[in-house]
Amino acid sequence: MLLLFGSLFLLFLLNVPLSFGVGLASLIWLLFSGVDIPLVVLAHRFLRGLDSFPLLAIPFFMLAGQFMSRGGVARRLIDFAESLVGSFKGGLAHINIMVSMFFAGMTGSAVSDTTAIGSILIPAMIDNGYERDVTVAITATSSVIGVIIPPSIVVVIYAIVAEVSVGDLLLAGIIPGILLGFALMAAVAVIAHRRGYQSVAKFSIRNILRTFRRSFLSLITVIIVVGGIYGGIFTPTEASIIAAVYAFILSTLVYRELTWYEIRKIFVDTAKVCSLGLFLLGTTSIFGWIVATQQIPQIIFDFVMSVTANKTIILLSIILLLLLIGTVLESVAAILILVPILAPIGLNVGLDPIHFGMIIVLAIALGLSTPPVGVCIFVACGLANAQVSSVVKAIIPFFLVSLVVLLLVAFIPQISLFIPNLMQ
Repeated sequence: MLLLFGSLFLLFLLNVPLSFGVGLASLIWLLFSGVDIPLVVLAHRFLRGLDSFPLLAIPFFMLAGQFMSRGGVARRLIDFAESLVGSFKGGLAHINIMVSMFFAGMTGSAVSDTTAIGSILIPAMIDNGYERDVTVAITATSSVIGVIIPPSIVVVIYAIVAEVSVGDLLLAGIIPGILLGFALMAAVAVIAHRRGYQSVAKFSIRNILRTFRRSFLSLITVIIVVGGIYGGIFTPTEASIIAAVYAFILSTLVYRELTWYEIRKIFVDTAKVCSLGLFLLGTTSIFGWIVATQQIPQIIFDFVMSVTANKTIILLSIILLLLLIGTVLESVAAILILVPILAPIGLNVGLDPIHFGMIIVLAIALGLSTPPVGVCIFVACGLANAQVSSVVKAIIPFFLVSLVVLLLVAFIPQISLFIPNLMQ
């Protein structure tokens, strides 16, 4: 364990790219651990980690998200959200969160959410008197919903690594994602009252119906994906392909907001991002195999049980670890490295694998909006022309609200299990 994790930590300190660092740490262990394992295992495990049909869902969900975020969907969703919550105090902040909930059901990516929505709403919020730090905090923390509500790329990766049902885990994120959105809106209501943020629209049923009609084709994406999976029409992987095709048709033939040059760029950008992610998945497959064959989860579990057998303390300790890891590791990387270790521990203490999976995904997702490596913070700060250090204080109330939601999900299993159990 010292050789494997020590070399991995040292490579991180040397700023070796994560995917190479994980692979090199595995190679160092094979060379110097004294275990008689041929090096050809590296290539075998690398390819074995990528030889998975459900993995095809990742590039296609990414592609669908790119089409949605660049093809005119965001503007229509913002108009619909404005008609629903724009009449509240702090209307633009409520719109920001509401659109994140809508967008989460289409892109499966927090970064896509931050980019598409932030590029429109961040300038609008600043022009309407919102402080830059508050604007960035709201945009970054609400974008986390993008990896909770299905379809979610992070959830698909977790399900593959932990070998649990992709469909069940996607459904498990619906209620926690909605709960997180409403909790953030409650925090905005308090802040808006204290700072005097005003509404931006008058409530009108006619306006709601009009904007709903304009955004209807976008909103049904999540119904097509989730409904198709549990209606037995197609698998999660096939659902990702259908989502990508639907998003392409919507953006090009219906809304007609993408040129052929932009379409080509979307395919190229998606291929670049996927190649990096899948390479990391291959190297972490080697790392995970070493962790499993050397029974490291069992060693850690035995150590934890020697300290305490209290299930609540163990769960809180895991959540604390995930929150700390989330501040320094990107969500996909954290899942690929930690899940082979933590998933067996969750099973050993009697946690439902779907419930435990949602706890891990939600805890790590909070790291997307926390310094120093919160990707959504960096994107939002770039759009707002703000420094990361200047928004830390503004993020605290939203992080605390998100933490309360995480604890509710952790200790009330039915929040995440209700819909999967209902569908079964």
